[in-house]
Amino acid sequence: MTDINDEHWETWVKEALKSWHQSVDLAQNPLSQLTIVEKQRQAKGCEQASPGMAQALRDIMRKGIQALGVPGQVAPDNVTDLAWFERDWRTYNILTLRFIRGLSRLEIQQRIGMAEGGQYYEAQRKAIKLLTTLLREWEGVPENETPAIVLEYPSGALKLSDAFYVERQSDDDLRYEIRHPGYTITITGPRQVGKTSLLIRGVQTTVQVHGARVVYVDLQTISQRSLVTHAQFSEEFAYALVDELGLDPVEVQRLWQSPLADGRKLTRLLDRYILPAIKAPLVLALDEVDRLLLTDFHADFFGLLRSWHNLRARSSRWETFCLLMAISTEPYLLINDMQQSPFNVGLIVYLEDFDERQVRELNGRYRTPVPDADIPTLLHLLNGHPYLTRVGLYTMAKSGLTMADLLTTAVAQTGPFISHLHTQRQLVTSDPALQAAVQQVLTYSRCSDDLARYRLLKAGLIKQSGTAVTCRCDLYQQYFAQFL
Repeated sequence: MTDINDEHWETWVKEALKSWHQSVDLAQNPLSQLTIVEKQRQAKGCEQASPGMAQALRDIMRKGIQALGVPGQVAPDNVTDLAWFERDWRTYNILTLRFIRGLSRLEIQQRIGMAEGGQYYEAQRKAIKLLTTLLREWEGVPENETPAIVLEYPSGALKLSDAFYVERQSDDDLRYEIRHPGYTITITGPRQVGKTSLLIRGVQTTVQVHGARVVYVDLQTISQRSLVTHAQFSEEFAYALVDELGLDPVEVQRLWQSPLADGRKLTRLLDRYILPAIKAPLVLALDEVDRLLLTDFHADFFGLLRSWHNLRARSSRWETFCLLMAISTEPYLLINDMQQSPFNVGLIVYLEDFDERQVRELNGRYRTPVPDADIPTLLHLLNGHPYLTRVGLYTMAKSGLTMADLLTTAVAQTGPFISHLHTQRQLVTSDPALQAAVQQVLTYSRCSDDLARYRLLKAGLIKQSGTAVTCRCDLYQQYFAQFL
């Protein structure tokens, strides 16, 4: 019997898919020894020789592929079926078209409307991984039982293998832009919507597709002392660049003895030392960049990044330079300037809240603590806020709470959301203009203070539809009405 804990499962699944139409090879795959395959062979009365074992394995794998489709809907079959283009069917479509029907990669991309490049390979890898996970669950869990899930309190970025990461349109947008080396992408949105999680996936895709070297700088790790002046920040940033790449810091020491301006030193460090030394595309990934917004020199630094973006047009050395940033819009609460914009070049990816389909998908990954009929209620309460939705589902899955229980404790001082709500309240009450604006929204569903409305929108506390201005979700509405 195949060991369900063996690390080679994903390879076996990939090889089984590749040999789908070769019965002899398929029968020799370790997956043919699975208990679920043997049960399928006996149930179908297949012979114990290669053809029968191969057919039983095909049946099990086909069942798994079908399970990765859209529940309750008929799978696409006709060439003109528009379901081939639907993102919800992507995993099913790739596995079916590539391995069962034997279409080429280009034919599949045309059939399902997927862009050329790394996006397809990443989608195929994910599809095989999902099928592997499903087969392992079926093999390792007794019939009529559900495999246990490891619950961790939602906190910080989701690792690449995290089972609770739900893709959004922004994931597709990012992969599409990363098709060619040399890009500038800013991921933005309020705090706790998944910017860092998307950032690290963008970095991984760039490495996989282009073989890029990576410099990942979390601005939270920059010392407070280095945020006093542009000179101090630039020097620490320079040392971070060479340290991440394992290069000699002597070049930084030499450059910083020169009379050049700080930005010029950084540009020369990249142009004459780092880029020639690594001999590969470079992706500079900057996280928590909003920490710079309250410094006196942030405009100079963002101007420098803009100049690096423009260097691609006139220097072959910079053509494959990639800049990927995550910036929170929440600091706009602390900035009294509607015109202040940190960056305005390249692609800006704004992270939206989860829609109903994504909330249902996440609910399923938590083993459905919210009954299907109660999903609209959860959406009304949290409006698909990624972090709050995960906290709600985690709490219900861990503690066995019902939807009614969650509603009762939503804004309570001992409720699951209280820490987040306290932070939002402190931000609003730190500025009388913002507090007055929120109170006007609560009372009249409008906001006459344009600057305050802009800041609250950027911070993700309110939303606007036409002239109507309301709180982002019912949870905020309840809490601010009670405690503001």
